[in-house]
Amino acid sequence: MLNKTPQFSALIHYSEIGLKKNNRKFFEQQFIQNISRHLIDLEHTKVRLVSARIIVEGINPMQWDALKQRLNNVMGLSSATLMMKINSDIDSMKLAIDYLIQDTIFDSFRLTTKRHYKEFQKTSIELNIELGSYIQQKTNKKVQLSNADLNIIIEVLKNKTYIGYKKIIGFAGLPACSQEKAISLLSSGIDSPVSSFEMIKRGVNLSFIHFHSYPAISRQSIENVKELVQVLTRYQLQSTLYCVPLLNIQEKIMESIPDKFWVIFFRRAMLTITNKLAEQTNQVAIITGDNIGQVASQTLSNIRAISEVSSLPIIRPLSGMNKNDIVNRAKQIGTYDISVKPYQDCCSYFVPLHPETKAKMDEVLAIDSMLNLDQEYDEVFNNIEKHKIKFVGE
Repeated sequence: MLNKTPQFSALIHYSEIGLKKNNRKFFEQQFIQNISRHLIDLEHTKVRLVSARIIVEGINPMQWDALKQRLNNVMGLSSATLMMKINSDIDSMKLAIDYLIQDTIFDSFRLTTKRHYKEFQKTSIELNIELGSYIQQKTNKKVQLSNADLNIIIEVLKNKTYIGYKKIIGFAGLPACSQEKAISLLSSGIDSPVSSFEMIKRGVNLSFIHFHSYPAISRQSIENVKELVQVLTRYQLQSTLYCVPLLNIQEKIMESIPDKFWVIFFRRAMLTITNKLAEQTNQVAIITGDNIGQVASQTLSNIRAISEVSSLPIIRPLSGMNKNDIVNRAKQIGTYDISVKPYQDCCSYFVPLHPETKAKMDEVLAIDSMLNLDQEYDEVFNNIEKHKIKFVGE
């Protein structure tokens, strides 16, 4: 029978972890650890693995709005549903349905039943028919398999049954920080926060590097980037941000080479610094927000000319995405409103009227051979600001 005080849990399905073989246990443990850390200040008793799903037990249903927001930030999560934990018998299921629908307004409904414990006396179809008929008799509402107002979800496990209807869909992917470390070039624009998020969603343990031209321009880009990293840290819980002064290098470049090559050599300098910092901090890849053809530095020829300075692989998650899709993702993950704040970018502020769009490697290498930035690079590394940012519950 249904307990006098209903017990509530969140039943979580993971995404690509289910495709893993020999290392599946590692990913499951990382996923459980991440869930526990996301929910650390919200009421629950334990997080455990049961039959290839995660169950967060002892939750307070009055905190579901806060819980679902936190769970939505957990990478690797396919879905999460607020569930009542009941005994595995028909009477308990009917009593649980009574409890769930008593204050729920709906005109149509459906049941989605999964009988994972195959020795249970009724099949999933038989449960749907019997419990669906019960709801119809109680409410006089119609069954509607597509776009129903209410979808009651039932999962029958070996010892207990879970029943509920408040389901959220997650970002899927892999658990945050389940892969190796990489560093992401982060401006305060729209694209690079989205590319960073896409890598966090693939499990990459991400740090961030931001280049600025202060005091030639304001510190606004730095403040905006700190806000962006705070948002992105929702998804991996702790981050490191390196803020790098680029002005002296930019001035040396502008004094030394034709203006059409400025942006290419700004970007080469940024990659040179990022590559060295990545190697010093055991990062194995560099992430950028490049989107093919979007600006002058992102033509294929210029990407080749810029990338040549890096010994580490450079990953460009947005390279083939449409701008509208990038903007929509930025809105979805909470970075868009920060990215559209006014700011001055360290490269666009000094962009010439006619930048090179199809740089030739032999020409770029010839210019590079006469451009000595060793002293400026040493100065940069003596003035990098390092910020540790942790997720603060909302």
